[in-house]
Amino acid sequence: MNASSLFDLRLLDFFKKTLRRGVPGAQGPFAALAALDFQRRQAQRRWSAARAGRVVPPVLIASVTRRCNLDCAGCYSKALRPGSGPELDDDRFMALFEEAVELGVGVIMLAGGEPLLRRSLLERAASLPGVFLPVFTNGTLVDRAALELFARSRLVPVFSIEGEAEDTADRRGSGIHEAVLAAASVLRGRGAGFGLSITLTSRNADSAMSRPFLESLGGLGASVIFLIEYVPAAPGTDHLVLGAAQKAALAEPGRFDDLSFGVIQLPGDEEAYGGCLAAGRGFLHLAADGRVEACPFAPFSDSTAATASLAEALDSPLMRAIRERHAELTETRGGCALWNKRGWVASLGACASRPLEAGVA
Repeated sequence: MNASSLFDLRLLDFFKKTLRRGVPGAQGPFAALAALDFQRRQAQRRWSAARAGRVVPPVLIASVTRRCNLDCAGCYSKALRPGSGPELDDDRFMALFEEAVELGVGVIMLAGGEPLLRRSLLERAASLPGVFLPVFTNGTLVDRAALELFARSRLVPVFSIEGEAEDTADRRGSGIHEAVLAAASVLRGRGAGFGLSITLTSRNADSAMSRPFLESLGGLGASVIFLIEYVPAAPGTDHLVLGAAQKAALAEPGRFDDLSFGVIQLPGDEEAYGGCLAAGRGFLHLAADGRVEACPFAPFSDSTAATASLAEALDSPLMRAIRERHAELTETRGGCALWNKRGWVASLGACASRPLEAGVA
């Protein structure tokens, strides 16, 4: 079995487990079966494309805006994509999302910045048929209208916390942890699904990966937990990178299998998949301005979807080159092998969203 097929099968196993808690915005006993059937059909589309020599990722990560109402310490989005500039309008984003579903993408992750600053786009994205739509939000803009949107649609809010309340306050600000839990409680009361996202650093990883803490998240009613390994994109934050023992604990086989919710690790276990899953092997990143990038943690691009299609971008020289040499991009210090090899990527003729440091291999 090749690595892409393995990723597909693990993704399907994740959906089998997660959908036991119900389908957001859907009623009736057959909703979970229909959602799982959609994911299987999308996987068949991807496998058919692969047999024809085309690459389609299971996951599209769309950062729909650079804007954010917070200024979290070490934010990789602001570090990698500084400044402001034109963003794709709702119509163009929707055209690309519809193309992604037609190609065989099963998951469109809506991120930012703060995606709730693009409320009209989220409302339109909720109409996409079948696709799983997690929305990564800091939770501070979740008002009554947003709660209603999440409760009645298949959009799944994924609230960002940093572990315990004091960890969240230290990075994001006081009161934010409590606000997130309050919103989650309302959604649980409405029978709506939600997830939580935790950026693992050397400071919080031990407590955040502990059994008591993870079980407490299940007690809140979370359907999915994203564990995101910190990538030191912001200068002077190398001390936040996971230590060797922490990385080993994160990669321990079966560590999260018997939890009541699904667990997704990002950027991904390169060792398990024989190299990096970026550039379409597992996922692809669509930036707010339309740049099509190999990975949200490594903002390298040689194409834009502002005027071209996703299919064309997936077949660009840069994406092909990264996929052809994916085995060279195995697990390294700092979570993202592609970011750690950014000098090599730049040598392929890629453009980065900010100047690269000299001397990086």
